[in-house]
Amino acid sequence: MKLSYAFAAVALIAVPAFAQTEGDVKVDPSTVTCNDFSLMDAQNMTTVGIAVKESLKDDAKFSAMTDEEMTIAATDACKAHPDGKVVDALKM
Repeated sequence: MKLSYAFAAVALIAVPAFAQTEGDVKVDPSTVTCNDFSLMDAQNMTTVGIAVKESLKDDAKFSAMTDEEMTIAATDACKAHPDGKVVDALKM
């Protein structure tokens, strides 16, 4: 019985340390390539689009876009420049 309580106590402490929620995902927009971006599902594309928008927040053109518009712009830019990085493709 003592083992069960000890196991439960350790599990309560350890599980949150290994759990990853959607909000925990960190994206470095300067490293995402267009090739990687094109292979992502819609949710991950949106996550990258939001991260790229945040990194380009000083550019009025990009800061005025909605998250959806940024994802679409990134998709279009990557179609035109498939060998580059998403941020660089958007700036071209």
